[in-house]
Amino acid sequence: LKKRKLAADLVAAGEFEEALGLLRRRLGIINAAPLEPLFKEVYWATCSTLPGPPQSLSLMWPMLSEGNLKSKEVQPVILYTMQNMLERVKEGHKLTFQGKFTDALTVFRSTLQAITLSVANEQREEQQLLEMIDICREYVNLCRLEVTRKGMDQTGPVNARMVELAAYMTCCKVQPVHLMLTLQLAMTISYKAGNFVTAASFAKRLIQGNFNNDRNKDAINKARQLVTVCEQKASDAHTLKFDIKAPPENFKLCSGSLAPISATEPTASCPYCGASYTTQYRGKLCDTCQLSEVGLNALGIQLRP
Repeated sequence: LKKRKLAADLVAAGEFEEALGLLRRRLGIINAAPLEPLFKEVYWATCSTLPGPPQSLSLMWPMLSEGNLKSKEVQPVILYTMQNMLERVKEGHKLTFQGKFTDALTVFRSTLQAITLSVANEQREEQQLLEMIDICREYVNLCRLEVTRKGMDQTGPVNARMVELAAYMTCCKVQPVHLMLTLQLAMTISYKAGNFVTAASFAKRLIQGNFNNDRNKDAINKARQLVTVCEQKASDAHTLKFDIKAPPENFKLCSGSLAPISATEPTASCPYCGASYTTQYRGKLCDTCQLSEVGLNALGIQLRP
């Protein structure tokens, strides 16, 4: 560990306090609770035992991916490899497509937390892990929006907040297949709420988007029919905190209030996952990764020696 000072290496060596101190300096960690089970998993993944002679203790033997016990430069077995993280992301994508947003939220957030103890062997892997942080952040926020919406009273009429939450989902940077699902959801909820102009805007995004194939033919046809009906009604029952004319890529969500941040409003961000917040959340725990302090200036994640 003289040359390698990565958090994963320190945890593998059993130096939990030093590893946590390193993560605090680099990522602004203020909530270590989610990391405790991950530390244990990483540590025990590098441990093995050799049975000794009768009536003697077994011999503890570290698992190394490079070097040996006599070498000056060794590399412990890495549990949270880039491939391992990629499989988790794929699992989260599958759950999202199935509409299991609570389960998907758990998977994406746990992946986000596990990447803090990942190691990249080369620049390409490092770039992929950094991209996964962005992917997980977007999907965590997407799932939080839907879980929050579903947690509201579903027995009464659709209210403005329900429509807003669905609308914000359509601005998350997710895969096209998941974006299509959010547009269909927002379109339906807006129509049920009597926001026909808003519903038409989502239907048009669905029609004009890159979704035109045989598999999506029925959904596109329904969207066209809805546009026709909505243009005849041409009214909105609720005033929303959402601009249907603004480009979706310019939308910025406050991960604390789950409300939009205006273009002129000052912001703070999570030093680890990059989630955006209004400045009133500075100094508080990030609701997306549930690890770091919002607005703290930190060194940033290190994934290679």
